[in-house]
Amino acid sequence: MTPDHLPHLHEPEPGLIAAVGCQGRGVALMTALGPRLSDYVLSGDSRVLPFELTPIRPIPFHRFRHIGIGAAIAWYRLLDAMER
Repeated sequence: MTPDHLPHLHEPEPGLIAAVGCQGRGVALMTALGPRLSDYVLSGDSRVLPFELTPIRPIPFHRFRHIGIGAAIAWYRLLDAMER
């Protein structure tokens, strides 16, 4: 998943393309994106891509995700217990 819930194209090294962030819409998107990616790799012309190449950026506070997930689970268990 990506923070903005949109797909992203990255080129970490010349000629290496990473398409990420389909969020459940990947089959149709990747099927349509495949020919465009191959056109880009063969031509080097980024205008053939449906959206721009972006740099890979770290997700802020990602290393603390387990704490946030645990807190959310505990919170919703408490809410469930209070409903009974």
